[in-house]
Amino acid sequence: MSYRTVLALNFDAERLRLLKHVSLISKAAVRAVTEEEKDETVGKLLGLSEDEIKEIAALAQESEEGVAIPEDAKPVTKEAIVLCGFDRSAAGELLEAIKRGKLKHVPLKAMLTPNNISWTLRTVLYELNEEHEQFKKMGSK
Repeated sequence: MSYRTVLALNFDAERLRLLKHVSLISKAAVRAVTEEEKDETVGKLLGLSEDEIKEIAALAQESEEGVAIPEDAKPVTKEAIVLCGFDRSAAGELLEAIKRGKLKHVPLKAMLTPNNISWTLRTVLYELNEEHEQFKKMGSK
């Protein structure tokens, strides 16, 4: 997977347009994730086969299943991006371009990893939101 893709979750049409524009800097395709697709794995949405997903997941440093989402958990509606095929430098450039441009801020951000490639997008959203809330709590102390 040498090409770059940005999976965009919970973006309205105008913010999605701005994300697509800023992603041109990184030569990245933007893929808007629908509500129905949130139950698919990250790897499947990227068009990978089950074997490819398992092969990449086997590279994980630790075996993380992702937290089970509590049944009473509210759906995560914050905007999120998952950067796929980016190295640290390219990810940094894109995030900096988001800050400098009209988009300004995306609250939830993740990189594709061997750990999260087999997670559903709902799990990714839940995990990102939990981390985001923890950082907010730490920052307010």
